[in-house]
Amino acid sequence: MRVKLFLTKKTTITILLSCFVFLVIWIVEELHRKQHNFLQNQVSHTSQVELAKARSNLESAIHSDIFYANSLATLITVNPTSTIEQWALIAKELYRNSRYIRHLAIAPNDIVGYVHPLSGNEGVQDLDFRTLPVQWLSIKKARNIETIFIAGPVELFQGGEAFIARMPVFSDPPLNEEYWGSISIVLDIDALFEGTGIYLLREKYPFAMRGKDSQGSKGAIFLGKKEAFTNPIVIESVELPYGSWQLAIEKQPLGEVYPWYRIEIIRLVGYSFFGLILLSISIMFRLYMVARNRSFEDELTLLPNRRYFMYSLNSLFYRAKKRGKTFALLNLDLNKFKNINDTYGHAAGDEVLKEVAKRVVAVLRSNDIIARIGGDEYLVLLPRINQKKDIYNLISKIKSAVSDTPIEFNETLIYVDTTVGYSLFNTEMKSVDELLHRADRSMYFYKHR
Repeated sequence: MRVKLFLTKKTTITILLSCFVFLVIWIVEELHRKQHNFLQNQVSHTSQVELAKARSNLESAIHSDIFYANSLATLITVNPTSTIEQWALIAKELYRNSRYIRHLAIAPNDIVGYVHPLSGNEGVQDLDFRTLPVQWLSIKKARNIETIFIAGPVELFQGGEAFIARMPVFSDPPLNEEYWGSISIVLDIDALFEGTGIYLLREKYPFAMRGKDSQGSKGAIFLGKKEAFTNPIVIESVELPYGSWQLAIEKQPLGEVYPWYRIEIIRLVGYSFFGLILLSISIMFRLYMVARNRSFEDELTLLPNRRYFMYSLNSLFYRAKKRGKTFALLNLDLNKFKNINDTYGHAAGDEVLKEVAKRVVAVLRSNDIIARIGGDEYLVLLPRINQKKDIYNLISKIKSAVSDTPIEFNETLIYVDTTVGYSLFNTEMKSVDELLHRADRSMYFYKHR
């Protein structure tokens, strides 16, 4: 009965603990998921903000430098016969105020007539663009669309790469039937990307840029890797006078953006806190069980004590009365135990009590309950015995187990004898006290017979 009660409580505790564990895991994992989404959104937001800033800087820089160059085109449009000296005056001021213009070239009839600065660009002077197929295509494109066209990145005749803004010049605006020539504004790619934050963005993120020759999403990638456009977290378009470029940042695993402990902080804190709670509960439960066992246990023999025995006896009594079943109760008392204490000492008496307990337990079945209820008296509860002959057989075994072999203590043999009384439950009994009284009376009857 004690085992069954223990198993029932153990099952309940196991179920409650399992529910608690599952609840904690669900809470921690749910918070971890939200933290993961928060970090992902934070990366996305930061990427969008920084990419938008770089896009804005790039647009502003290009339009600003082209705006200055447009004043030169206006002069030629208004005065197609203007001189090189007039061009030089405006070109020098334009170059001084610009940030990213590497050089500019004025080409009447698409043959370069003026270059500024000339130093380092001597090879461009008198260059006929029609002799350079790649550059000639961009000049024709600007003429056909009748507006500024940004080509590139382009391999320069004098070496290196650059973006080139082609500005077609017509002498009869707005009809634009009389083509005068072109102005080419060469933009320094490295300076432009450094100054507008593109290179900084490339160092910080898996970044790419596409839209060669202002073709937007259809243009080739000219900076970074294609994966940024295959799996982008954000894409921005740089609007040009004609066409566009596109900037993209690839979506990254959080592990490549944040240190592992930043990503797993919820799990680290949550499961650590849960572990401390579980440890605290385990310690408290252990202390409770120790205290509980001590309250139900005889300290000397480690048998159940009177408190536990009476709890079990009451439960069995009312259950048997309700179901019409029977059981037996034994009252076991050691004969002349006081003489053992007086002769051999209390240590010997304690050893006798412990050894008797072990010997009786060895005779009983697993569902029988034996308790020391004080001094040299034991009570035994037999839930499955309902006939007197079975009681007599068991009493005989108990007496034999206790008395046949003397108990050795400090090389001294102590002979022990016991008297066992009994009572057999029947449904006419009104209380547990009646059952106990009959067993006690039976024991005294055999002791004084």
